[in-house]
Amino acid sequence: MSISPIVLLWSVVSVLVSVACTISFVFPSWITHPDLLHSFGMFNYCVRNTRTSLTTSTASTCLTYSHATSVAKIPSGAWNASCILFGSGCVFQCVAAIVSVGVVFLRKRWHRRLAVADGYLQTVAVLIMTAGLLMFPMGFDTPFFRYYCGEKSGQYNSGHCSIGWSYMLAILGVAISIFCPILSNLTDAKHNEDDMFEFL
Repeated sequence: MSISPIVLLWSVVSVLVSVACTISFVFPSWITHPDLLHSFGMFNYCVRNTRTSLTTSTASTCLTYSHATSVAKIPSGAWNASCILFGSGCVFQCVAAIVSVGVVFLRKRWHRRLAVADGYLQTVAVLIMTAGLLMFPMGFDTPFFRYYCGEKSGQYNSGHCSIGWSYMLAILGVAISIFCPILSNLTDAKHNEDDMFEFL
């Protein structure tokens, strides 16, 4: 069974994107404080460990905004919506990555159907993850965020805090994932050429 290089490329990119987006979603380094001990993510955050002396404490303790699996206690409605949108997009990307790997091992008559369906799923994932990324900075005007990052912080203004590596990884993952639906539509190109040569 010959495997198209485009199918392999699409599968690899899909897996990498799903891993990158999931890692960025889980880690609470979307926004970081200059002291590098406080950081904020979509559903969790890290603060200075106050159980030790303030002069010797160089560690932080990470907590979720709520003790349950609910997103209702996230301190901002924008972060709440962003968490739901970006998290759903991560789930879609993971499902799409599994399907893209499965396409590699299927007969070519199934490639087109699964690849197109998977491309639509990846398109939806890109759109809702982009919406989640754009909504996240709208939560910078909450009292919770201003307590840590200064009174000058507001929507799309992080005050004296800065964008962390998780947010940058999320942006990079979504930017690369734009190519996944395009590649999914090109996966059938080699098979169509083979069929044409067989017909001739």
